[in-house]
Amino acid sequence: MQQRLLQSVERLARLAQRDAGLPAIQRALGEELVRVVGVDQAHVIVLSGGHPAYGVVVSDLDGAAGGASASSEYVLRREDGTDALRWVADAGQAVTIPDARVAGTLPLQLVKTYGLRTAAVLPLHAGDTVRAVVLLGSRSEARAWDAAELHAASALSDLAGTAIALRDARLAAAIDPLTGCLNHGAMRERLAEEIARARRQGTPLAVTILDLDDFKHVNDTYGHPTGDALLRHVAEALRAEYRSFDQVARYGGDEFVVILPNVKGPRADIAAARALRVLREIHITRPDGGVEGITVSCGVAEWVEPEGPAELLERADQALRGSKAAGKDGLVRAPTPLP
Repeated sequence: MQQRLLQSVERLARLAQRDAGLPAIQRALGEELVRVVGVDQAHVIVLSGGHPAYGVVVSDLDGAAGGASASSEYVLRREDGTDALRWVADAGQAVTIPDARVAGTLPLQLVKTYGLRTAAVLPLHAGDTVRAVVLLGSRSEARAWDAAELHAASALSDLAGTAIALRDARLAAAIDPLTGCLNHGAMRERLAEEIARARRQGTPLAVTILDLDDFKHVNDTYGHPTGDALLRHVAEALRAEYRSFDQVARYGGDEFVVILPNVKGPRADIAAARALRVLREIHITRPDGGVEGITVSCGVAEWVEPEGPAELLERADQALRGSKAAGKDGLVRAPTPLP
């Protein structure tokens, strides 16, 4: 195991030096854990809002360390109570699980889907924060977890944590300082990741572009501080409305983009309509004590192969312009492009 561990350390150290996306880091760590520890499967599950949310699982196809492996991704449903994943995320300490079938020990979704019998769960630290949890799983009831295996898994997880911390730092530099949303460049990077994910998994993806109607009137009438406060309020309302794994970004000026993974058809329209509804509840307080509401125009587009981020955003932007031309305060869906 020592030789395999040294080789894995070298590969993960190189990964930390590259501008790797989060799914690539999760997948690389899973592959190294399967190779070094010799487990049936290794899950690397990123946290969102303190909860385990997005998982990548790497499975050993040959049943032998160093053999062929396969990976897939999943979104973990949030369940009531505190299972081992959440406990490790909160406590920052590893646990071993002799029987994963005991109710409430691990998410039922994972136990059933991957046939887990025994498991070990470790924290993945990025800087001072637990950024993900690592689940080493076995379908065998006799699988034991010795200290050397867990030490090796922890060392590899720390290296992956370094790669994630570097990525987080790059993204932090790309946050819009006024609204706290992703800025334009970071939004395009995230959209490229989501398109790659949708392409690999054959899952849908939609984007919404929202533009505040007559925002210039707000700045001209009430001043730029009021306009800035309005933009912050809009950003907060959008983040509160959408799912934890949806992404809200400031596209520029008074335009916002919402990236909606695993959404298509009427659900995309419903998601956009929710934004219009919640933003109509925002009001500006006038100097005379009265209030003035706002309206928003919206364009919705679903990703189709072989589009990249630029083409998908352009179709959503065309739909937005259609909404403006139709009288504002509404949404327009982009037509599916001809093959």
